[in-house]
Amino acid sequence: QRDLPRAYQALTKIIAMEPDEAVWFERRAQVLVDLKRFRDAIDDYNKAEAMEPANYRSLGMLSNRALAYEGISDWDSAIKDYSEAIKLSAMIGATPPYVVNSRGNCYVSVGRYDLALEDFLTAADIMQQSRNLSGQIYASSNAALMKAELGDLDGAIRDMEKVSRRAAGSVDMRAALSALYYARGEQER
Repeated sequence: QRDLPRAYQALTKIIAMEPDEAVWFERRAQVLVDLKRFRDAIDDYNKAEAMEPANYRSLGMLSNRALAYEGISDWDSAIKDYSEAIKLSAMIGATPPYVVNSRGNCYVSVGRYDLALEDFLTAADIMQQSRNLSGQIYASSNAALMKAELGDLDGAIRDMEKVSRRAAGSVDMRAALSALYYARGEQER
């Protein structure tokens, strides 16, 4: 079992001994995110970033700081960090599906359902290619919900039926699918 308060204390002691080492601020920030101390985490990520050379970018730091921004509902900052992490990942020939999916969630929070749908479909495709079934189902569920939000009820129903077949225990998808059937007057389904 993880002892997060103890990890935080240990990292704080290390920082006191090595205050010019960015890695310790970044690691403490990760602990702070897990402790739900998002503003403190952002402060530590920013300190770590400031200590690095101007051309240095950490994909992990960007995506983890984005998660901290999500924790304080700063969607625009989260989208900015997720987008940069995705862009840098593409430069090395990779696309991190969970980061793409997380950015899609942020787009939902700012009402950009079209961009959210793109991200969810991209994440689902990458997860399908890598045979990550649970991740693919999760991203596909998000995409189906976005199709419904954007008014593509036929597409949403088709995708929700696929997810429901692949993940029979997905109560959320079954409930959303039932609501769409009901809205279409198909209560007997």
